[in-house]
Amino acid sequence: MIQAMYSGVAGLKAFKSDLDVIGNNIANVNTVAYKAGRVTFKDALSQTMAGASGPVGSRGGSNPIQVGLGVVVGSVDENITDGSPQSTGRQTDLAINGNGYFAVGDGAKTVYTRDGSFVLDAQNNLVSGSSGMKVLGWTADPNTGILDVSAPVTPKSGINIPIGSLTTARQTSTAELVGNLNAIADPANPSDVWNAESQIYDSLGVLHKLSINFQKTANVNGNAAWNYTITSPDGAVTGGTGTITFDSNGYSQLASIPISLALTSPNGSVQPIALTLKTGQISQMNGDSNVNQSFQDGLPLGTLESYTIGQDGIISGTFTNGSNRSLGQIAIAQFTNPAGLMKIGNNMVTESPNSGSAQIGVPGGGSRGLISSGFLEASNVDLAGEFANMIIAQRGFQANSKVITTSDEVLQDLVGLKR
Repeated sequence: MIQAMYSGVAGLKAFKSDLDVIGNNIANVNTVAYKAGRVTFKDALSQTMAGASGPVGSRGGSNPIQVGLGVVVGSVDENITDGSPQSTGRQTDLAINGNGYFAVGDGAKTVYTRDGSFVLDAQNNLVSGSSGMKVLGWTADPNTGILDVSAPVTPKSGINIPIGSLTTARQTSTAELVGNLNAIADPANPSDVWNAESQIYDSLGVLHKLSINFQKTANVNGNAAWNYTITSPDGAVTGGTGTITFDSNGYSQLASIPISLALTSPNGSVQPIALTLKTGQISQMNGDSNVNQSFQDGLPLGTLESYTIGQDGIISGTFTNGSNRSLGQIAIAQFTNPAGLMKIGNNMVTESPNSGSAQIGVPGGGSRGLISSGFLEASNVDLAGEFANMIIAQRGFQANSKVITTSDEVLQDLVGLKR
């Protein structure tokens, strides 16, 4: 009877653990990216009253006679299937469609989470809203926007989105002149010239003006020709003089003019510019001269005003000058056995000996999955199933309680035999 009572106590402990896990699942039914737990049981040691024997001659064998000594918790497993994505409309809310984990760090250690409820802090760092740990990834070159995803991701590889402070400009490398030069212009008349204007930007985003003077000259090898002179009030121009010729149909025979400039910006610095000035679309026809600039590829100084986060984790910034550039890319970690990760609170997990080491890479690589911006992963708890499991666990608890009370009654009867 003592043995039965201890088996009942073991059952109470086991079903108490089951109820603990079920209660925790129900409590976290609305926790972002929570993974439901499940308890499995295994029998405890068995008392062997008689061993097994094999068949001998005409006698058959016999099975062992064993009495179990109760039950213990075998495992608490985690259901690692994805929860459904829930739309939030917040740009920094991120959900992973796959098996990956966001990597977050505090400068000293890296931990992992499926909870993508991120925010920008006072310094424009992308951080976990629940812990303040920085979201890890790769930061693009601030001048070129180039990402080097071969670089290692460390606890200090936090992503920063410098809204309102990051600036960018693009130096002009190519400009184009289009239009007509009057075919009946008089070379003998010094005033019968055409002045075109070009506007370009240096590497600081400062606007500079170029003046292109065209004057008709004598024919060259039977083709009409115009001399050009390029000047700038902001500095020296090298290669800014020459001749542009036109064929008998009035089309330019000069595709482009390569020039070098050394232009002074308002801060006193001299900005070298290598410029290709396209001239292939200039014509010489009867009619007024109207050559002018149609295109240049430079941009003035612009400030980061908005950003988007793509499925590949790339954060793309939009600047006030209309340019777009990569700011960084969010890293995603995957594990050989994600069910082996250790929970440490705040919706975060860390590596364990049975999870395998984190394999950090870009979203979409391996089984890491892609990122959905404006969504959060819901808990995968099945509330109806948890209530059913609770009833089963409660009945198991009651049954084991009955074993204890029955054993107690039998013991009382045994004690009463001495009267």
